[in-house]
Amino acid sequence: MADIDTLRDRVEALLADSGNVEWSTTELDQAMRLALADLSVALPVHSVTTIDAVDKTWEYSLSAVSGLVEVTEVWYPYLAGHPALKRPHPVRWRTIDDATLLLEMDEYPDPVYDLRVFFTRSQTVAGLDGAAMTTVSEAEKALLVRGCAAFAALAKSRDVTNEVTIGAGVPERLREWGLALLQRFNAGLAALSVMAHQADDSRPEAWGGEV
Repeated sequence: MADIDTLRDRVEALLADSGNVEWSTTELDQAMRLALADLSVALPVHSVTTIDAVDKTWEYSLSAVSGLVEVTEVWYPYLAGHPALKRPHPVRWRTIDDATLLLEMDEYPDPVYDLRVFFTRSQTVAGLDGAAMTTVSEAEKALLVRGCAAFAALAKSRDVTNEVTIGAGVPERLREWGLALLQRFNAGLAALSVMAHQADDSRPEAWGGEV
């Protein structure tokens, strides 16, 4: 069973709708995307990759860096097999558009070396929108379920407002419950984000594998 199926089951249990009578899987997946987007802003995945240096070139395409959200640091010169050149050598850089990295160096890079690029990318759930892997931790999954249920409840409260077969006060109760869940979701995101920023990012395990 893909992770999206497991998480969807947990959301359905929280919504007391295991048979998808009130919320279709399509609606739940859309709510999951919204919660996952918020989670990715607060707790992005940290990754690292290398790019071959090119002679007489300061601009480098980032189009091949999968899932890139933001570059956070660049090291140059870098060689994985050289003890001295595996150590941090941060350089000045900036992005001149969404897919181009500019090194702000006085001399051209030497093609003998690599650039080591640290970046953040969005969180993924295996099975959702073709994702092959899940990057969300167990603690984050619990939050994700809560956020998904919140967005699903709020969307449903709007959808049923004008339905004559719905009992009086149902949309309002759904909205209140959804807002309460959303508040807890946001509070949980804030708490985990603070913990993540307090952690020592110099630990090797703080960075994902190279792509």
